[in-house]
Amino acid sequence: MALLKNCELHYIKCDPKRPNAAFNKKNPTWEAQIRTTDLEQKKEWDALGLKPKLLVGKEGEENEGEPILTADGKKQWRVNLKKKSITKDGTAASPVKIVNGSLEDIDPNSVGNGSTGHVRIYQYEFDQEGKKEKGVASVLMAIQLKRHVVYIPKVRDDEFEMEDTETINPAPQDGDDDGDGAPAAPST
Repeated sequence: MALLKNCELHYIKCDPKRPNAAFNKKNPTWEAQIRTTDLEQKKEWDALGLKPKLLVGKEGEENEGEPILTADGKKQWRVNLKKKSITKDGTAASPVKIVNGSLEDIDPNSVGNGSTGHVRIYQYEFDQEGKKEKGVASVLMAIQLKRHVVYIPKVRDDEFEMEDTETINPAPQDGDDDGDGAPAAPST
């Protein structure tokens, strides 16, 4: 196992009951993106085979292909980590654990972009199809938050609002014993 220290966290999708099925409906994954602006940390990630990618503007946007800089003008590198929710033998995998500095569990749905922490990964080698050298797979295992930016969902403009509800119970009718409006079952 490897421990990646002081990572900036984005797009945490680690709800134990709701792994992300967007890319694989049969085996959804728990996911997190880690980022850094530190060249030394990027080199550490490279050495572990994580292959950090420069964060650039999306296709079709004004800054397409250009580095997305932080507020203080630094380049950012990202690595997407994930863990499958079903193991090779078909059993349920243990979810990604998220804790605070006191090792107390944190609700994964409360972790917002820009949180920072330590990330534990499991790595193993695998044969790459058509290549002599082996590849390295990295599996997200756990996150310890150092700085917890609480995620608060945006209020939608089409959300329901709280209001009173009127409930009307039907009056008992002839042959209706319980007042639900349906005739009583015939007796035998």
